[in-house]
Amino acid sequence: MSYQTRRLSDPPDYFNKLTTKQKRNWRKTTKKIEKNEELRTRYRPFQSSSNTTVIHLHYKSTINIIDELITKVKQTTRYVLDTESEKGERNNQGALIQIQFVHSISQSTIILIETNYLPNPQSILFARIEELCSIIFSNNNEIISWGTIAEEFEHFHYLGLIHLGKNIDDINLQCRFSDWKNNSKTHPEMERRDEITGHVSLDMLDISGDDDDMDDEQPNYNFQVNTHQQRSNIEWSLQAAVATTLDKFLDKTETINHWKCGLNFELNTWQNKLFSHNRYDKQIEQTKRLKMKQYAIDDCTSVTEIFFTMYPSKINHNNEVKNEIPPATTATTTTRRTILDLRDDLSDISEDELIEILKQKFDKPQITLQILNEEPATLTIQATAEEMNEFNLTDEQPQQSQTTTTTTLTKAERQKKKKHQTKMETKTSPQLSKQN
Repeated sequence: MSYQTRRLSDPPDYFNKLTTKQKRNWRKTTKKIEKNEELRTRYRPFQSSSNTTVIHLHYKSTINIIDELITKVKQTTRYVLDTESEKGERNNQGALIQIQFVHSISQSTIILIETNYLPNPQSILFARIEELCSIIFSNNNEIISWGTIAEEFEHFHYLGLIHLGKNIDDINLQCRFSDWKNNSKTHPEMERRDEITGHVSLDMLDISGDDDDMDDEQPNYNFQVNTHQQRSNIEWSLQAAVATTLDKFLDKTETINHWKCGLNFELNTWQNKLFSHNRYDKQIEQTKRLKMKQYAIDDCTSVTEIFFTMYPSKINHNNEVKNEIPPATTATTTTRRTILDLRDDLSDISEDELIEILKQKFDKPQITLQILNEEPATLTIQATAEEMNEFNLTDEQPQQSQTTTTTTLTKAERQKKKKHQTKMETKTSPQLSKQN
């Protein structure tokens, strides 16, 4: 019987061999699985609307990457935190720390610190990772989590990596969500949206409890009595909050898992048989790690989207103003990824996407300038220098000839010419000829 197909109505053969506590935990976990699969059929899968860059941190990370992240954290004031632990019979050991750098509502960076694969604590690389974390958890930065930060780091004290100071603004969004949800329901627009989307009932959502502690005992709330006082005292699960607020399904299938497995393929842990059943299967080992990685990412980005839904005024927080640069677009190419730097935000894009974006910037229609009260258009022909010389020579010759003819005749010559013309007219006149 697989994890996804467990049913309360059809327990496995080993169920009767379990202790009373184990049976109770099995029923509780199975109930959550059934509700998870029911929500899968009712909502579209959660996909973050933010462009996110994901970076793994472990002993194979380079100091250059850490230095780039340190530069980035000095320009960021808002973070979302989550953790995953390896749950065992005796104790739970921290295995993964997820920290999302919220650059803006549309751009973010997530670091996945794989704590079982960190470098030697005496190494320079470890010191740089420790410096990175110290900047994040200081400087009055906003640290947002679904639950308390103390609970998130409960199983990570052995690392000596995270040192929480008092100069941070820690925001337990789960604690604030119930009051916000109750107040927002008083608005007609929220009620109208609920009617359109057809939200499932609260008992179907199982709004109480911590999503990540399926096997731990939780208070048994009576969801049949949905009074304001009772609902305001309930700490909503992240899955229920995502469903009712974002109308999306946050898959919690990967909650209980081998988080010490090593998610990053660069660690080469996928070469070992861990998730394969009978014999080693490369595809199963790699696919399982990719699903776990996506789960870890979604646990951060979903909290971020709920945060901006609850506090829309935070969208234009000075976090973006702090990073603002002149609206010039610069493209930076590295050996690992092509990055388009818009307003100093980080985003992964391919070279083809970069070309398309630059096309939009430069392939713009030419602007036509309209001049008011313009004169009728005239045709102007531009002659060459050779043509102009020929034209000037031709034009000068008749003018010089006319000037010579007019200026060379003296007064006596003009009188003589006039007498000659009169004499000729007299000879040709018939009347004057008869008189003579």
